[in-house]
Amino acid sequence: MGAFFIIAFNAKNISNDFKEKIPITIYLRDNAKKTEIVQLQKKINLKNYTKSIKYISKEKGAEILIEEIEENFIEFLGTNPILNSIDIYLKSDFVKSDILDKIWIEFSGINFVDEVRYDAPLVSLINENLIKIKFWVLIFASFFLIVSILIINSSIRLSIYSNRMIIKTMQLVGATKNFIRKPFINTHIYLGVISSFIAISLLSVSIYYLENNFFELNLFDEIEIIFGLFISILFFSIVITSICTYFATQKFLRLKIEQLY
Repeated sequence: MGAFFIIAFNAKNISNDFKEKIPITIYLRDNAKKTEIVQLQKKINLKNYTKSIKYISKEKGAEILIEEIEENFIEFLGTNPILNSIDIYLKSDFVKSDILDKIWIEFSGINFVDEVRYDAPLVSLINENLIKIKFWVLIFASFFLIVSILIINSSIRLSIYSNRMIIKTMQLVGATKNFIRKPFINTHIYLGVISSFIAISLLSVSIYYLENNFFELNLFDEIEIIFGLFISILFFSIVITSICTYFATQKFLRLKIEQLY
């Protein structure tokens, strides 16, 4: 479960990182004044959806395009047709078609703006796929959780089944149910804690390996989430083993002597 959470969490991080690299480009007319451009940049920076902005002059834009096509089109055309532009990079939560449409409308109405452009099909495709990923993540997480509980429960029931005679003997000599349950619950909590530390150790080694071999994941940047995961593993190991042990012992406490065989 811990490994699955790490995979799911990093899938979300990669998706968010990709979304934050999709720019909205504002192309500015040649008659735009420098003060107007500066004011527009300040206005964009104050927006809650803005992660960063990048101003690209027409000269810089021409250099980038020449590098990409490996041909000096300015010599062929005799002039530079590229416009000055501002690339807006949004925070991942705001990369949605409806929000992008509103931004498009907002900046298209400015008199010195020639055009506002963004890759609408790509944004729609990312968001659609993200919904599918979330759905399958939920399905697999539920599956692994159920399997984990079933395996733990079966193991505990088998363990207590082998001690059913001891349970009934203690009950016959007057031991209370809580007194009988307590050592079984303590034993299985102890085993659950040991198992959780083994799982945490293996996850720590895996995370260290991934961080050193796949730098783009930046796992250590979310160290508090990783620690939260480790605490959750320890907590659920105690809760699940306690509940399973309680019900397993309860079953044999209710049985009559002849039913034990």
